[in-house]
Amino acid sequence: MNELNQADKTLHSLAQLIALTGMQWLPLLTDDSQTNMDWNSQLHRLEGRQFAYQGQQVRLVIDIEAFALQFIDDQEQVLTSFSPENKTPVNATTWWKNQMQTWGVSEIRGLNYKLGQDPIEFQTTYKSTGLSTWNHWRTIANAALHELTNWSGRESEVRIWPHHFDTGVYYSLPDINGQENAAIWAGYAIADALCDEPYFYLSGYNSAQPIDFASAPALSVGEWRNTSDWKGALLPISASSNAESIAVFFRESYSWLDKQLLDR
Repeated sequence: MNELNQADKTLHSLAQLIALTGMQWLPLLTDDSQTNMDWNSQLHRLEGRQFAYQGQQVRLVIDIEAFALQFIDDQEQVLTSFSPENKTPVNATTWWKNQMQTWGVSEIRGLNYKLGQDPIEFQTTYKSTGLSTWNHWRTIANAALHELTNWSGRESEVRIWPHHFDTGVYYSLPDINGQENAAIWAGYAIADALCDEPYFYLSGYNSAQPIDFASAPALSVGEWRNTSDWKGALLPISASSNAESIAVFFRESYSWLDKQLLDR
């Protein structure tokens, strides 16, 4: 588990450069989704959104198997790359800033959030430890969240968000006027204060009244928590025996929460 947690920290740190790239080249959206990224399980890489540069569609990716940051075009040609192995976050940021300057970005626009703690200290070197395990679990998470989206009939992209580095979906529930008044969100989170290992989660809100999570029935897999830190369902990966158990966790927790919100 320590290697997986370390891989999360390594990629969380490097993913900030994908987020920063979105801030320089893409329209700034209210939900900050210009900064999020996709996990491409077939090519084994984290992919930022495409942006236009000199008639090309370019994106910044992190190739997990090569352990490299790469700017690639829409023909899959690598325009420039950086190998983080035994390099520091300072080295990676310097490479990225130099590329921005080469492409005419003179003033760097910062992110709209602050990390509570740097995933990797500025002068600590990156290592490729645990990346194959990281690949395994993010691929499982992607598949589980796509399955939940299809099963529920809701609409959402499955994206990795750079702030907390979770893979997530967000199902907005509008009122009769089309304004959101409730939502359900689900995903896969890195180890944090709630759980010392990565975990699957599901929660939501109702603007009309608080959701009574204390009344939720026990889940076959995972558990409901109703604390000041977290109100929702949680399933540590150590309790996730297979893909079906994860699907059961999401379906059971979603079904109960969706019913509470339909009755709003």
